[in-house]
Amino acid sequence: MSVSDGQVFDPVLLNTFLIRKKRCRVYFHRGTLIWESQGSPYTRHMLPLSDVMAVQYVHSTDKSHCCPGLEVQNGSNIDDKPFGEHTSVTAPRHTSFILHYAAKGTKNTWRHDTVTLNHTDPRQVASWVKTIRNYLSGFKNRPKRLLIFVNPYGGKKIGLKIYEKQVKPLFLVAGIEVNAIITQRQFHARDTLLNCSFDNIDGVVCVGGDGTFSEVFNGLVLRTARDNGVDHNDPDVQLPPPLLRVGVIPGGSTDTMAYCFHGTTDIETAVLYVILGDSIGLDLCSIHSNGNLLRYYSSVISYGYLGDVVRDSEKFRWMGPKRYDYSGFKKFISNNGYEGEITLLADTCSPSRGPKCLENCVRCQSQTENKPDKTALSQGEWKTFRGKFFMVNGANVSCACSRSPNGISPYCHLGDGCVDVVIIKHTHMLNNLKLLLRLSSKVKNLFDLPFVEVHRAREFTFRALPASVSDTEFALPRLIPGTSVWNCDGEVQWETNIRIRVHCQLLKVFTRRSQETKEEPSCKICSF
Repeated sequence: MSVSDGQVFDPVLLNTFLIRKKRCRVYFHRGTLIWESQGSPYTRHMLPLSDVMAVQYVHSTDKSHCCPGLEVQNGSNIDDKPFGEHTSVTAPRHTSFILHYAAKGTKNTWRHDTVTLNHTDPRQVASWVKTIRNYLSGFKNRPKRLLIFVNPYGGKKIGLKIYEKQVKPLFLVAGIEVNAIITQRQFHARDTLLNCSFDNIDGVVCVGGDGTFSEVFNGLVLRTARDNGVDHNDPDVQLPPPLLRVGVIPGGSTDTMAYCFHGTTDIETAVLYVILGDSIGLDLCSIHSNGNLLRYYSSVISYGYLGDVVRDSEKFRWMGPKRYDYSGFKKFISNNGYEGEITLLADTCSPSRGPKCLENCVRCQSQTENKPDKTALSQGEWKTFRGKFFMVNGANVSCACSRSPNGISPYCHLGDGCVDVVIIKHTHMLNNLKLLLRLSSKVKNLFDLPFVEVHRAREFTFRALPASVSDTEFALPRLIPGTSVWNCDGEVQWETNIRIRVHCQLLKVFTRRSQETKEEPSCKICSF
């Protein structure tokens, strides 16, 4: 995080404050606050202002003591009045101020913490508050106004509680204005974004699962294309990126994408990332069939086994999340295979070797300034694969989870402009069991199994065989005999013959990324 180029001051402050009942020397210089104890035991703390959410005066029980003249200020907040604009009557007499900041915890989590600094001279307190606020105002990437979609029905149906108890209070502390919309139906968020005004909005946040996030970015991408006169049904079109960044606060049953962004499904961490304003670019994949756009997806699209599972599980929604285990067992025993043809534009990077996509990912950062255009897309090797497949996956992220610590494709990147095509050939049930065991391993992956192939591609197409079968011969939604369906971000996609194309870093997402991957959520996509 960097301060705006327009910020030319480099203040230096030094004083003695009482912090947690100890006298401490406090320094502020070059965007870092340092306090060290003067007595024994010696302690020293460093706090970069890039982790500070807000600074506030600590008021007396009777505000008239620290805020004289408050009654005649028409209800204005003394915290909001710029230093130097107070008269002799209204000059604040606070002897304490409090810093709200994000403190790094364990396993990729962050926590809201505070520190209170006390001084006998109100002028010193006012000077420090003014300086810190001026410095914080230089972080131009921090959102000031957010549109928030809350899904009250996803996961454990606690989305509204999450917003009221954990999200809204932190945004209030940070001084962020919010417009919250409680979704009432499927596609509510997408339809709202297609028609609402984006004036005075710095970002869009969703409190929900992967489905809610999918609605949000589908709505934003479609709206941006429409506003720029771009035909989204053209599979070769260069899509303009949405100007609004998106925040993902986990509130669903799997929250796979939240984990891929943050390295954790911790709610407080996700909220703090939105407040602090850092963001990364996320690839999105478009799905076209018969000259029409079907949708965009962010995690994985899977044909065969996982497609059968999600289609069959729709009949058992009354079972809740356990319906995936039940349908997964049924389809594992069935061991169905499907004939098909895969054509892909291969990338030169091997998907079976690291490094993983973590903080400061070099591969993703290299794409920030050099996004592949149409010319770059044509510079690759086209490959074709025909056969009978147990499963075909187009992974846009690793899909790591608690039951599959390495995911479907451990070295998949969030913003490299590529999708990992994982092809699992149809074989006997013993090999399928080996496949499931590898998915649950913490040290091994799928790629050295003889019936598994993985290819990194910029786009690919799939066609069900025999070629005489086409989607147009059947009224959709209906399962075409001898074919499966696609599982797209946990939803059934009935069209069989499709074209997938990656749009490099099309969407900006609030996050700071993770340094390590020790805990993963349970994910229905990878748990079979």
